[in-house]
Order: sequence, then structure tokens, then C-alpha cells
Amino acid sequence: QWYQRRVRGSITVTEGNCNPHKAIFPREVSLKNYIQLYPDMSRASDALTVCSWIKSYNLTRQNPSYHPHWISYAVPTEDNEMTMAEIDEMWLFGFDNPLSTSETVPLNEWTHLCQTWDALSALRALYINGRKVASGTTLFGRKLTPKGSLILGQEQDSMGGGFKEYQSYMGELFGTHILSVALSKEEVARIYRAGLCFDVTQSVYSGDVEVSWNDIMGADWYGNVAAEPMECDAWDNLRAFVGQEITDEFIDYLKLHSTPK
Repeated sequence: QWYQRRVRGSITVTEGNCNPHKAIFPREVSLKNYIQLYPDMSRASDALTVCSWIKSYNLTRQNPSYHPHWISYAVPTEDNEMTMAEIDEMWLFGFDNPLSTSETVPLNEWTHLCQTWDALSALRALYINGRKVASGTTLFGRKLTPKGSLILGQEQDSMGGGFKEYQSYMGELFGTHILSVALSKEEVARIYRAGLCFDVTQSVYSGDVEVSWNDIMGADWYGNVAAEPMECDAWDNLRAFVGQEITDEFIDYLKLHSTPK
């Protein structure tokens, strides 16, 4: 598999191997370290699920004024269209719709975070390691605005910029994805149990992927953000099928990942 990655505006084409890569945001407070892409997001205007594995290095957690954000989606009319921080700040559609939890992400440990939202019910929820920790509602009739700026590692106070040091993320990200459907609590828990190396694009949710980890790997990388291999085996993805019946999807998965003798 090949992927294309832009670093500081230049294009680097790298031959991939059987192991995917993670993104590392260095242990420094800097406005220069981030990843940016411009997804369409039209399919996610009525519902979405944002999930990622994160490993926080946050060296500033003792300072209550620091709120590092690992993902931020901004549009011309709302810089907080969708944001997620590693502690107590999750926004959707601006400051009128905060969602917070007293639970914090542990340091230096892979943690699975998800936020779900559905326009029809106006319900949204936050999950940590497959467990719902907060829920709330948004304004009825509000939809996600498409064609914005998606940034990992900084929080946008204007579309594509307006970063502040106290919101800069330090740590690792892997498997970040956005789906155009609001997953149920059972589905979020299933993805978490599938493990760190689960690839959502090779699952029943493949048709709902609005932004994939491969899209992020091919985005614009700035500053000292680096990509390093993850120690993943393709067979780890089979954990997503534990407890399920043998289906055509399962057979197709085995065909895709089996090596003929």
C-alpha cells in the first residue's frame, strides 16, 4: 500500500508496509505543529461519529488554563463547529452546545475517544474507552456545515488559524476517523474492543467513512509532527468479529488478508 504525505508543504511519497503509522506531536508547546485537511463533510451534515486513539504527553495539565485540543473543525461562520479536547471541553456548533466530563484522559497511555451526534434526535454523546461518560443535546434543525478546515493538534479560533499555545496538543494520534452516521453505544464499545489496530475502512462502516486515517496521512503536515510505524498485525482486526456469526463480510475479510500458500 502506498500513501502520500505532505510535510511543510512539500510532497513526500513513501512506500508503506503491512504496519500503519501513527502521528506524533512533539513534547513542546508550539503553534507550528499540526495536520490540516479540507474534507467535504457534506455526508456528515445530519449525523457524525468522530473517534480516535490518543496518547497524551500533556506536560501542562497542572495548569488549569491549558486545554489541549487534538481535533478542530472550523467553517467561515463558526470556528467551533466541532472540537474535541483531551480534558473537559467538547464543542459542537459553538459555545451554545458544550459537552464536558469530569473524567480525564490518562497520560502516556493509549485511550479511545468518540463523540457522536444525530440531527434528527439532536442527541450527542461522548465516550472514553467504549463507555459513555457524557451526553447532551444540540439545537433542533442545526446541521453540520460542510467544506470547512479540519486540523489535528491545534484549536482554530478562525478557519485555518487563530491558534493559541494553551490549546496545543502534545502526544500521539492513531486511527482518527469521522463517520457520517451516529453510532450507538454498543457500536462504539465494539470498535473499542476491536483494539488499537482496528481499521474502520475494512469494516461494516466502510461506506460511512467521511474522513479516514489514510486521508489524514495524506494531508498537510506542519512543524515537527512526525509519522512512525505502529506495531499492528492485520489479523488483530479479527477481534471486531468476536461473538458474531460467520457472514459474507467475514469471509471477504479473510480473503482480503489471507496469503495464498
